Amino acid sequence: MTSKAIQLNCHHCGALYHRVELEPGQWARCVRCHEVLENYSPFTPSAWLAIIISAIITFLVANGFTVATLSFQGSSQATTFLGAVSATWHAGYEEVAVLTGLVGFALPLLLLLVLAALFVPIVFGKAPFYFEAGLKLLGLVRPWCMVPVFLLGALVAIVKLVDLAQLDVGLGLYATGLSAVFFTALGKLHPEKVRLMAIDAGASVAAPEIEAAPSPGCLPKAWALLLAAAILYIPANALPVMIITAVSGTTGHTILGGVIELAQMGSWDIAAVVFIASVFVPLFKILLLAVLLWLTQRRRSTGLTQRTRLYRLVESIGHWSMLDVFVVILLVSLGQFGRLLDITPGGGAVAFGAVVVLTMLSAMSFDPRLSWRVAGHRRKVSVSDDQWAPPDQPIQDRPEQTVTATV
Repeated sequence: MTSKAIQLNCHHCGALYHRVELEPGQWARCVRCHEVLENYSPFTPSAWLAIIISAIITFLVANGFTVATLSFQGSSQATTFLGAVSATWHAGYEEVAVLTGLVGFALPLLLLLVLAALFVPIVFGKAPFYFEAGLKLLGLVRPWCMVPVFLLGALVAIVKLVDLAQLDVGLGLYATGLSAVFFTALGKLHPEKVRLMAIDAGASVAAPEIEAAPSPGCLPKAWALLLAAAILYIPANALPVMIITAVSGTTGHTILGGVIELAQMGSWDIAAVVFIASVFVPLFKILLLAVLLWLTQRRRSTGLTQRTRLYRLVESIGHWSMLDVFVVILLVSLGQFGRLLDITPGGGAVAFGAVVVLTMLSAMSFDPRLSWRVAGHRRKVSVSDDQWAPPDQPIQDRPEQTVTATV
């Protein structure tokens, strides 16, 4: 099957294009909303398989070895990521334990296994019988893998504890750092990219299907999820996310209180990261999604390209809000010294985890193509060959033309 026989869908505005072969340094992007449809990849399926295998090894090391050890007044407490999840479960916060266990271990491991199962046959130019099911599972799992977020959460926890007692970093943290790099690279392997790589490798797989028209039914579901997230955002910030019991007494720490504490310790950079990820980003997502949904519901046709860019931003930053939840489970597992020091989760951690999940589900429920469709734009646009250019050569938006041709 030649590349020109394949049609590519723009998942953000609904435009439809014929695929052409790209040269090194080129990428293909939609002339209507500027979404990248495909970019030239120097990596062969064999290279991707090597990265996947390396990611599996480092991920197992990261979860099998100690992340950190805290020594406090003659006693020491070590933890792994799974140990932190277990400690949170035994502390009575099963919801937080299940959520962090899924996004930090179970789903990332499932992602690696699915990619390995897909790429081993692709390397030999074959398509496994489970290819379509594997791609569907890949699409479902991919947004929920948060190993890089856990790495940042571990660094924040270390900063919080380093002045409290002696803290020794374990092999698990270094392996987590390397795993985060691999997961960031593997994040580029969305289902359509894997399908196109299989086609280029000579595997007998179906070409990408033309997506059905967006349904207005996505709006009520997105609104309901967003409203629930907005309601829970209040207790997520008002209630303590963790409770510290020491000889001097018991204190509750909210998200904003943790930011202030980091700033008072002199860690302004870490305080800024936590504030952006745990306070600003969730509120920004809620407000921005509400605006995008309202404009679509009102059939507004202004600023469609800018609105599409903002939606892509919401998609890319949403999972970073899990930062503070990862910080809490690590502090809970390391801060277990009986009457001397005891750290437990608070109700705010449950509410905040729910806010993160609900805002991500709301963004996934909303179909950005609907904004273009209700404004009168359909699948077909016209472009000329010179509009497929390297990243440093911008293209012009021409949504008013209606003849299909591309790249």
